[in-house]
Amino acid sequence: MKRTLRFTRAVCLVCLLLAAAAAHAQPRTVSGTVADKQTGEPMPGVSVVLKGSTLGTTTDSKGAFQLKLPAQQGTLLFSFLGYKPLEVPTGSNKDVFDVRLDKETLDIEQVVVVGYGVQKKVNLTGAISTMEGDDISRRPVMLASSALQGLSAGVTVTQSSGQPGSDGSTIRIRGVGTLNNSDALVLVDGVEGKLDGVNPNDIESISVLKDASAAVYGARAGNGVILVTTKRGKEGKPTITLNSTVTFQNPTNLMRMTSAGQYTELVREAHIQSGQPAETARFSEEQIQKYYAGTDPDYPSTDWVDYLMRKMTPQHQHNLSLQGGTEQIKYYGFFGYLDQESMIRRGGGNYQRYNIRSNIDAKILKNLSMSVDFSTIIENRRFPWRDDQGENSVWNDIWNTEPIYPSSLPDPTKIPYASTNGTGGAHITSNRNLSGTRDTDNQSIRASGSLKYDVTAVPGLSAKAFVALDKWSQDYKFFQYLPDTYLYNYASDTYTLQSLSLEKKLTQQASKGQRLTAQFSLNYERTFAEDHDLKALLLYELIDYDDSWITAQRTGFATTSIPYLFAGGLQNQFADGRASEMGRSSLIGRLNYAYRSKYLFEATVRYDGSAKFDKHSRWGVFPSVSAGWRISEEPFIKDNTSVIDNLKLRAGFSMTGYDGVANFDYLAGYVYGSSYIIGSQAVQGLTATGLANPMLSWEQMKIWNVGLDFGLFHNRLYGEADVFYRVRDGIPGSRAVSLPDTFGATLPTENLNSINTRGFEFTLGYKGAAGDFRYNVAANISWARSKWGYYDEPEYTDPDEIRLYKKTGNWIDRDFGYRSNGLFTSQEEIDALEYRYLDGSDNSFLKQGDVHLLNTNGDDVLNWRDQVEIGKGTMPHWMAGLNLDLAFKGFDLSALFQGAFGFSQNVVLRHAMVFPEIMYKERWTYENNDRHAIVPRLGGAASNDWASDYRLVNASYLRLKSMSIGYTFPKRWMSRAKIGNLRIYVAGTNLFTISKLNKYKLDPEAPSGAGTRYYPLMRTFTIGLNISL
Repeated sequence: MKRTLRFTRAVCLVCLLLAAAAAHAQPRTVSGTVADKQTGEPMPGVSVVLKGSTLGTTTDSKGAFQLKLPAQQGTLLFSFLGYKPLEVPTGSNKDVFDVRLDKETLDIEQVVVVGYGVQKKVNLTGAISTMEGDDISRRPVMLASSALQGLSAGVTVTQSSGQPGSDGSTIRIRGVGTLNNSDALVLVDGVEGKLDGVNPNDIESISVLKDASAAVYGARAGNGVILVTTKRGKEGKPTITLNSTVTFQNPTNLMRMTSAGQYTELVREAHIQSGQPAETARFSEEQIQKYYAGTDPDYPSTDWVDYLMRKMTPQHQHNLSLQGGTEQIKYYGFFGYLDQESMIRRGGGNYQRYNIRSNIDAKILKNLSMSVDFSTIIENRRFPWRDDQGENSVWNDIWNTEPIYPSSLPDPTKIPYASTNGTGGAHITSNRNLSGTRDTDNQSIRASGSLKYDVTAVPGLSAKAFVALDKWSQDYKFFQYLPDTYLYNYASDTYTLQSLSLEKKLTQQASKGQRLTAQFSLNYERTFAEDHDLKALLLYELIDYDDSWITAQRTGFATTSIPYLFAGGLQNQFADGRASEMGRSSLIGRLNYAYRSKYLFEATVRYDGSAKFDKHSRWGVFPSVSAGWRISEEPFIKDNTSVIDNLKLRAGFSMTGYDGVANFDYLAGYVYGSSYIIGSQAVQGLTATGLANPMLSWEQMKIWNVGLDFGLFHNRLYGEADVFYRVRDGIPGSRAVSLPDTFGATLPTENLNSINTRGFEFTLGYKGAAGDFRYNVAANISWARSKWGYYDEPEYTDPDEIRLYKKTGNWIDRDFGYRSNGLFTSQEEIDALEYRYLDGSDNSFLKQGDVHLLNTNGDDVLNWRDQVEIGKGTMPHWMAGLNLDLAFKGFDLSALFQGAFGFSQNVVLRHAMVFPEIMYKERWTYENNDRHAIVPRLGGAASNDWASDYRLVNASYLRLKSMSIGYTFPKRWMSRAKIGNLRIYVAGTNLFTISKLNKYKLDPEAPSGAGTRYYPLMRTFTIGLNISL
């Protein structure tokens, strides 16, 4: 009986323990509220996530939340924009949480990438603009350079083409750099690279160094420095992210072509109005009417722009990444694919790019860490053989393809003839399946590794070794040919062969190169007596370059079916090759000191050597010094007001350089191939290319900068202001202008000229939240303009020559021409002129509809002395940007408005045979006797084409550069499907533009004077998906 009782008690006890264990193992629900730590106000929209999982929710309008958790203990992560993230352990017996979030009072505490390291923004003493990867990837652009537009004051970004694979932007930092090249130095993860070679979705941050902060790069920093940092692994579970987009493009502005009737009417009108007999005009009135009627098949009307171009051009991009790791090892992998189609409908080609990148960060020992990186970029371009833009481009061919020819013939195997310019028409030259091809394959590979060792014997001291090897190659294949074309007469049903005399020619080129970068550094960072922060860097850098290429060419191909060199003839074969080497060696030092994080000081020095120059001129010293005063940390502000969170005054001076001259240009070069007669035979030999100049060296820059950073009202209102002055000496040039032609030798390149630039930059933003609504609005504006400090030129003595031609002491971008008063509208107005257009003329060549040019000096003749300044160059002096970031619950909206002001474009509507439709509609005629018609009398006076303000148009613009609208699905929905994050969005670029050039059907960012000779800029519409697992 006792045994039974004991057994019964034991069974009951076990059951109770099992029940307790079962109850403990069951999921539980936690709840609570979240409020502002300072005000106690409830906070809606706060993200509440179980760390390391996909379980999460957000607080409601009263700041309350409820979340089901698994049985085991964990940590809740609370986060909200503008507040510090907070981690709270769940515990074993706590189900209700009262959470208070503290505001992030200082954005300046963020870490910013600088030259050869990182610094807290609070300690920066230079003018550095930063852009986070999220801001860049949110913009629907294919190339990283275009993502910088409007985001940073002092950075001018201009997109001048929509060509697939070449639709990136020109970047200038603080105005014009040098005569030869104004491009900034781009460093990708610390090594020279190309900004557009990096996938925008793979970027962690971009820093733009604009003043003394760039001096650490010495002889390469003259045009400013752009530092690109790519993404790396992070501690946490593996996260797979897919970002996929489909985009459709159409031109921002595109001129329409005249119909056959309009075209023939204008051709006849120009012929007659030029003073030639009507009987000799190419088209008669009867033929013109037949083209208008469109009923006779021998008088067709083809809109070649409509026939050749797509309404919408597709492109798509897909990016996949893997990120994760532990405290000991972190990993990251990325794959990106981009496919951009040409807007040419048939055989226009495309551009494809593949980005592959991976990295591993490993902690080998407590004081030893290692990083290994590998990346490759593969680019394939497949286009027709004609140039991308200019006189010999497809775009010029289009406007040489006359609308009086048909786009097809009754016999579909025969190609219609449609142009008298020797190509047969753009329907041939734009189609790589009918005529020649231009194929380019590029690949770049980078492998790098680093070791960092913390010296335990000396606290704060670390040593680092970094080595990177870049290799690149290019295969280029150019095959030009034209097929047979035909004219067809419907009345007689006959075809007439139109043979095109273009020799079949195949050119192939193979190039390769490599760059080895090695860096060895010592870093020291310590805080003494709690008030003195000291950082020091000593670094040695070695860069070695090696390039080579070979090219071969043959003509005389019997068929285009075998596009290989062996199939060509031997008559005109050609082969060539080149190789080059270059190297740099540098020693860099930097010292940072801060007293109580209030008084800041930085000094750098770089000792640079470049093999481009003679051994006596190849070494230079490039120092910089800058200081900052955090006024907001002074007791008279800190103890008396809570409004000012950050107020910092900074100033700096630096000396940098630019060595962008040809390698070994200081030597007297030689060219092989010139023939000499020795005895009775012609022998090839060497010819000197010019005189040597062993004193040639890099350009030298001095930059002064003063800036102010501020943050008010818990840093909701924030901004920066900078003013700068830059002197650029030693710009390479030759004395070909100042020395007489009888000098007798090709003059060497010398460090002759100088430019000085001044400007300012200002950024102002405000961010905050109201319930579930969050916002961040930031605007920036900048101005910069340059003058010639010295320019090698003749000694002018004539006052008008001094005014018009002298450059020294004047702005570098002045445009000169004649003032105009519109068009002449009557013969009486011409007869009343008190001056002659040309010496000895009687103005009899002038007619109604010609441009009325003004005599500005009051004499009796209109000539070059009447020219005045009519413009300020074709690059904007003023740049402005307005960024909007709005969010409401799961919805987000971002928009960028970009403005550019203070520049002009030379408007040329017609470069080729065919007239744009705008010339037909807006031209001057006797019926449309409008003084302000934008097209003067066709066939008019030659003076209509003289440089004047009639053709120079203010190109200032305001553009909605990009806009995106997205929705992120609630985490509580996604957690059920094991999805970490899901966002869908629509976006666009170049959505609308306000500009005087709109009426000319020209884009304000297009090359000045290009007219129809360039690939038009594109407007894009994108649908995207971003998902994380």
